[in-house]
Amino acid sequence: MWHFVHFDSKLLRSATLLFTQPGFLTAEWIAGRRNGYMKPLQLFVVASVLFYFFLPTATAYFTSIRDLKFGLEHQDHLANTFEFDAAAAIAHKVATGQFSTADAEQRVMQLASERSKSWLFVLIPFWGALIFLLFQRKMPWLAPQLIFAMHGMTFYILFDLSIHAVITLFGVSSDYGRYIFLILICSMPVYQTLAVRRVYGDAWGWSALKGLVIALGFVASVMLYRQIITISVLV
Repeated sequence: MWHFVHFDSKLLRSATLLFTQPGFLTAEWIAGRRNGYMKPLQLFVVASVLFYFFLPTATAYFTSIRDLKFGLEHQDHLANTFEFDAAAAIAHKVATGQFSTADAEQRVMQLASERSKSWLFVLIPFWGALIFLLFQRKMPWLAPQLIFAMHGMTFYILFDLSIHAVITLFGVSSDYGRYIFLILICSMPVYQTLAVRRVYGDAWGWSALKGLVIALGFVASVMLYRQIITISVLV
């Protein structure tokens, strides 16, 4: 029983600090003060499990076939960066005679949803490498940058989950995905600026600039990740 209570207290304390004091958990980890907090990887895994437990069908980390089709038809490189022909891929699956178009699309979306959960961790080293490039002179080790990225990713997942919870609580229309993403991407530069300021001790101007670069790198990584997940199922 003590172990469960201890785990719960660590989770609550770590999640609270993640929201209220950006960068604090990373700074504590770097300073070696790690008792009393959940390990970064533990916290990330718990956040991921909670997100997909409560929102199993959410398309937050994989793109829809409709968006890929729209992006190709309208030359929208944000929606379909790789100019992948999703309609042709679905037609090829239908041609095997195993599925109808609707069944094929439903199966692809289901597999993409499952794969997006399993591969989500791969975003961390890519994002951590960008952070390392920005701060290698001040902190020439990769591990702290990966922890910074992991805490940032965990905040993003939990904040996403919190927004969904609030919207569901107030019974808002289900057509709100784009607005949630807008809120998330607008919050990231602010959060990352505060985290950079706390962890790396830069002046506010540099913290804001680097925080913006980090946030933009993260948003770009998520957008590409979403497309790659769905395309990997289609090919």
